[in-house]
Amino acid sequence: MRLNRVILLLCSVFGAVFAAASPAAAQGLGLVERHMSSPTPALDHPLVFSVYRPALAPTDGTRWPVVYLLEGRPGLSDWIDQGSVYEVIDRAIAEGAIPPTLVVMAAAPFSWYADNPQGQGLVATALTRDLVAAVDARYPTAACREGRAIGGLSMGGYGAVLYGLTRADLYVGAMSFAGAIAPPIGADETERLARSDVFYDGAFGRPLDRARFNDMTLFAKLREASRAHGPKAALFLAAGDADRGGLLLSTTRLHVEAKRAGFDSTLRIGAGLHDWPTWRNQLAEGLAWLGPRLDPSCGKEIARAAPLPGGGEPPSHGTP
Repeated sequence: MRLNRVILLLCSVFGAVFAAASPAAAQGLGLVERHMSSPTPALDHPLVFSVYRPALAPTDGTRWPVVYLLEGRPGLSDWIDQGSVYEVIDRAIAEGAIPPTLVVMAAAPFSWYADNPQGQGLVATALTRDLVAAVDARYPTAACREGRAIGGLSMGGYGAVLYGLTRADLYVGAMSFAGAIAPPIGADETERLARSDVFYDGAFGRPLDRARFNDMTLFAKLREASRAHGPKAALFLAAGDADRGGLLLSTTRLHVEAKRAGFDSTLRIGAGLHDWPTWRNQLAEGLAWLGPRLDPSCGKEIARAAPLPGGGEPPSHGTP
């Protein structure tokens, strides 16, 4: 199985697409397509992303749900190269934790996934508007909120929850794996302000604009989302018990505030550091949490006709 996966990864670099009858598909392994790109009106360069495609086509009346996974800082393809994410997804699908699901791994290094006209540009707009539209046009996806979720690790965990809170019309759930969650910077926290000016890569102004940063914290966005009308994305917040103290405390605090605000929020604190073994375990837990919340039919009932005389069943068809 490892050899088949290596062959798929190498071939995908050159744009090859394996047919459904390939040995990997026969064993139930999804296919990985690397270095995909799509133009975006929001940026002056194409978006680059990788895709995990399920081995099986969508069943009658359904389409593939989509999970977007955001890279950490400064990852480009770490979900694949270091996380071997396809193994986690293969297992989740095989065990029935999630339905066959398209997984899109997007990267925007050092952007903090924020719109920043003075820096890397409208990254949030590109990912939530242009990439979603491109993926829905290219693949047989469940192009609806009920069939779409987002997650990320470290910097990407911040971005995933940011999008879950600000674009709940797009995502039914948002998952943070050791997300870089931070509280607002106080007026007297001069040392923290200086450290943050380096750490946040100019995403919130250079030098860092404290008011702008505070407005973009997940705590501020949570308060805004709690006052907004419309659906609210469910939250899955995970951290390792040996992770950096600030991340562990901030993740717990965000969960408590989300619960108090009426959000469907789940907190998972397990053994682990800020590393790939921990993130792989958190992703597996997150997918199991997400599975019951995904609806590949986008709310449509799948019609089933009566059994045929003499046994057997006719094919089923989705309602229009």
